[in-house]
Amino acid sequence: MKPARVQVTQAQLDEYLKEKRPEGGTYNIWHHRYSGLERDFNKTSVRPKFKVDIARDAGETLGSRNKNAYFCLFFAKGMCSKGPKCTMWHRVPTTDDVLETTIDCFGRDKFTEFRQDMGGVGGFIRENRTLYIGRITVTDDIEDVVRRQFGQFGPLERVRILRGRGVGFVTYKTRANAEFAREAMMNQSLENNEIVNVRWATADPNAIANRLDAEDDRIEAERIAALRAEHNLDDETENQEEESELPAEFTSLKRDVDEDGFSQMEQKVKRQRAEIEAAQAQEEAASAAPVYEYTQEDYDNYYKQQEEYYKQQQELEAQQNVKVGGIIPQNVLSNLKSFSKATPAATSANTTTTATASKPTTGLGSLTNYGSDSEDDQ
Repeated sequence: MKPARVQVTQAQLDEYLKEKRPEGGTYNIWHHRYSGLERDFNKTSVRPKFKVDIARDAGETLGSRNKNAYFCLFFAKGMCSKGPKCTMWHRVPTTDDVLETTIDCFGRDKFTEFRQDMGGVGGFIRENRTLYIGRITVTDDIEDVVRRQFGQFGPLERVRILRGRGVGFVTYKTRANAEFAREAMMNQSLENNEIVNVRWATADPNAIANRLDAEDDRIEAERIAALRAEHNLDDETENQEEESELPAEFTSLKRDVDEDGFSQMEQKVKRQRAEIEAAQAQEEAASAAPVYEYTQEDYDNYYKQQEEYYKQQQELEAQQNVKVGGIIPQNVLSNLKSFSKATPAATSANTTTTATASKPTTGLGSLTNYGSDSEDDQ
């Protein structure tokens, strides 16, 4: 690989930095920039004096063999005065470059969230690979111009141009390519002497792509409807012979729309099948899991068993309380029989005690016996 090219001289760089940072400004060691009198060219929309040319400026540097180095920010802006003596990389990021999430490709610390104006180094909570391009001049070949200008900074995944608004969206395959392209193309011109505004896309890149695809489908559907109306065609009477007489543009558009509809239907079927499989897996897991809760049927069976038990107890008590001879119940007789089988000594003692205690007494006898026979009272 050839040595890196010296983009500007040191005198030119000093003059540019002095113009950007006039004397009297205060250097902030925390943010690594001057505050107060520093003019932000990104906000004033002033076209920079320098612009990088990857095919001409990229090359070997002292940092090319250093795996811990980063991409040169001055090289991306087209104003590196060191050339092959630079300790940073003078090339475009590739898919082999693995960078930390909390820093950008130039080694600058990223914030948690994106700035409100979607400028700066960006945030590390969400990976954003889509750039917003504003203030572009809409021409017939504007999409090719955007691909040519932004494609030199890495492989593009998607390019969408909103012609009615004069803006576009460019999605790169890697985050590092998007970071490099944002710094390289900020306030630069494409091919129509405009000053483009390059910032991070606000919404989710996937949502942006889906919305743009939907808008493209709507435009294509309107064009097909116009062609149908121009040739007085009806959907119900249309056939292959009638289509063969139409222009090639109409048949190709219709084929594309049919393919899109089939792909959407196929995706819908796949989603439904995945939902059914997920539901079946959930049911199987639920059936295999142990059951720790009682159902209403278990409660009903329990109450029935309790009622049957109570009925049996009541019937048993009723049978035991059946009276013999109409006076003494059967259970009392059984207790008396068991009592009569006691030992003879205990029986005689109990009989004496019972006889003594069972003498007939009257109310007067109890009173006459109350100390009347005692000699102590006389």
